[in-house]
Formats: sequence, C-alpha cells, structure tokens
Amino acid sequence: MLEHLRISDYFSTGQVLTKHLNCRKSKNVMSADNQHATLKLAWLAGIIDGEGSLMIPRYHRNGNIRYGYRVSISNTNMLIINQCREILDILKIKYCNYTQDRGNDGLRRKITHQVHITNRKGILVFLEKIIPHLVGKRKQAELLNKFLNNWESIDKNDAYLIFRKLNERVPR
Repeated sequence: MLEHLRISDYFSTGQVLTKHLNCRKSKNVMSADNQHATLKLAWLAGIIDGEGSLMIPRYHRNGNIRYGYRVSISNTNMLIINQCREILDILKIKYCNYTQDRGNDGLRRKITHQVHITNRKGILVFLEKIIPHLVGKRKQAELLNKFLNNWESIDKNDAYLIFRKLNERVPR
C-alpha cells in the first residue's frame, strides 16, 4: 500500500499524503500529522548527527574568558539547508544564516552554507525535539541540554572541559 510513497513526497510538498496512510485515531497509532512531524524531526536529527555541531565555545573578550553555546549545521547543498530552516521555522526557533566561500585557497572547494542557533531558549527547544532521534551525538545533546538548563549555576569552565573531552577524536 505504501510502496509508491517516497521520502521526497513528504519533504517536497510539506504535507503527508494522508489519503494513502489510512491512519485511525487510537492510542497505539499516531495520526498522520504526528507521523509527518516525527519523520521531519528524525531527518533533522540525522543531519545533526552527520553534518551538525553542538558546542560550548570558549573565547576571550576584553581580557576576560567567556563561554557560549551554539548548534550549527553546515552543508554545501542548499536544498538540505533550506529544509533545516523550514523545520526550524515551524518550531519557531530563531537562527542565523552564513555562507562561507573558501574557493580561493586553490583547492576548488564548494561554498558552504551554515545555520547557527545561538539563543538558549531556541537551543533548548531544538534539543527537546531531536534528542529522542539522535544516535551519534546524543550524549553531547543531553549534556548541552543539562548545561543550558543550569547555565546560571554551573562552572562554565568545567562544562567547557567536559564537552571538549566528549568531542575528542578517537586516535587511529
């Protein structure tokens, strides 16, 4: 019955083709709208696992050490970035767009498109929605969520060092 449906059918129209799903209202079956929302969030979590960054950066400003927080998505495919932006708009999460052109370094690199979420409230909403679907970056997301929920009272340097340790690359 569902063989003819493709992922592109869900994302290109922005709506689920409910006439093909025959979803009934019950406690055990999600509505078509919920299935569509879950599919989009799971897709976004996959993008975060593969192309995203969850960060607690440390920087110096006016001689003082400062700490921040950021969720970033980078990709050279504008269609992927636009889909991420559409989902963030639905969730009413504020974000910034950036474009990075590193093509003049002689390596023939593509233009990279980026989406950054830097506001605490937006990151908390974002994490709440995608943590259940994350695989590779679930620990980082859970830790960032914990830190942001206690940001005023935590030792920021400890949070930075723990996060940095969690993101270390495994030696070959």
